[in-house]
Amino acid sequence: MNDVVQCYPLKAQYRKNEKIFIKIEAAEDEKGCSGKLVCRVFDLNECIKYVEQSVNLYKDNTIAIELDCSQSLSAKGYGVEISIYADNDKVYKGYTAFDVCDNPELTPRYGFISDFFENDSGDESDIKQMNKFHLNLVQFYDWMYRHHELMPPTDKFKDPLGRELSINVVKEKIQYAKKYGMKALGYAAVYGAEREFYEEHKDWALYKNDGHVIDFANFIFLMDINRKCPWHDHLISQLKEADKFGFDGFHLDQYGFPKEAIGCREVRKLRDDFPALVDDIKNDLTTENSSPFLIFNAVNNWPIETVASSDQDVMYIEVWPPNESYRDISDLIKNARRYNPDKQVVLAAYMKPFLKEGGVDPVKAENATILTMATIFANGGFHLLLGEKNGILTEGYYPNYRVSPSEQFTRKLMDYYDFMVKYEELLFDLSIVEDTMTNTGGINGEYVFKGYKFSPKAEKDTINTLVKHTESCKIINLINYLGIDDDKWNEPKSSLPSEARDIEVTAMVVEEVESVYVASPDYNNSLAQEIPFKFVEHGEGKAIQFTIPRLDVWDLVFIKLKK
Repeated sequence: MNDVVQCYPLKAQYRKNEKIFIKIEAAEDEKGCSGKLVCRVFDLNECIKYVEQSVNLYKDNTIAIELDCSQSLSAKGYGVEISIYADNDKVYKGYTAFDVCDNPELTPRYGFISDFFENDSGDESDIKQMNKFHLNLVQFYDWMYRHHELMPPTDKFKDPLGRELSINVVKEKIQYAKKYGMKALGYAAVYGAEREFYEEHKDWALYKNDGHVIDFANFIFLMDINRKCPWHDHLISQLKEADKFGFDGFHLDQYGFPKEAIGCREVRKLRDDFPALVDDIKNDLTTENSSPFLIFNAVNNWPIETVASSDQDVMYIEVWPPNESYRDISDLIKNARRYNPDKQVVLAAYMKPFLKEGGVDPVKAENATILTMATIFANGGFHLLLGEKNGILTEGYYPNYRVSPSEQFTRKLMDYYDFMVKYEELLFDLSIVEDTMTNTGGINGEYVFKGYKFSPKAEKDTINTLVKHTESCKIINLINYLGIDDDKWNEPKSSLPSEARDIEVTAMVVEEVESVYVASPDYNNSLAQEIPFKFVEHGEGKAIQFTIPRLDVWDLVFIKLKK
């Protein structure tokens, strides 16, 4: 009989040569157990570390084991399987993942926190739960006193929307984030100012060509960020003060409008002003010992063409209509990479089916979320979605997050985040070469799939085939869109895709093939399963042929090449 124990690393991400600890908790409905613990650490399909020891989970129902392998681990993701052979003859199983990386910009698993109430003082449970999803970057949303004056005059203060917050709690949460190996990024709207500031500095504002000031909901007034305007230096001085407070960097926001405006009686083209501002913030806040981690919001992909090469650490896109389809999601990631192949891409794709006022069946919202995650991750992007208290973002105002509706769905989310960590070198490595539109579909015969309708593009009622490679592997991602309601990523789905079985793959691989594996976050606890292959005749020479036994939502196939 198999019972599940929960296990997770004690940090969201480990640095090179840092000691690695895995925490193990007894199942909630169990009083505990004792017996023999076996821990296996996997590098893709290969078990690289085996630990065996006695264990007693009756005491506090938790233990932490040290994996004495930090000296030998390369910077990549690893899978963990925990087995406890208990005295009561039950076998308890648990699965997790961890990664080793000195540069979090290479793996920006972005999360959020927005509750900084006085009664949150001393409570690190929200950050601890975020750690279970391996979130290594945390956006502190609406933590500030005002948009134009970030630091409050007193410990207790009201934020711009009247929430009663505590700056000491903000500071505590920053320290908790660092304890769990996360970087804390403070939110800042680069041109936002409340009315009282605007009234005193009307000549700093941005104006329409009819002379009216530009504002957001008659609440936040937009300032001129150009270097010629004093607001530029005012903003940087505010960020410097917040930087001293303990933040590791900043999330720099804009609203997607205006594209052009009048500032200081000159036409401002914000697509050019944004990257200059980002560069100046990085330069002015960098010291001999530290440099701020910066993320700038390219709202609905604007202006990704100019900010992609600015001195921010990752490319970040907040997704809105008309980017509504799964194919749009794929295109946003690929397009950003064309502008800067040396930076990762994060999509803020808020799941509106979870909005309380929408009244959508939670299962339909869950289905939509799983498909969206699979689409983003398989295409090599990261997803800003999760945060405090198992929170799910539903809209651009983060305090309106929705708590995960069920433990089962929370576990599913963990499975997907474990999977993206465990196989990150096959999903997110910046050296991965994209071959999809040249190697499969249409006249392309290098990779041929049989058994269902397949497409190199994300389309309804097809299986999307994504083909890539590294020096050591050929990589195939299969995303299942068979039988879904529509191709809109942010609409509820009545069911998950129809399961596919026995997908035949013929792959023209010139190099010598060592082995073929398939792994999925949807089954088999994400463990890699070896697939037998054979050689067949091909117009270009000798190809390999194998059968993928099962596809639920997302499969990752990797063909290992002989060294």
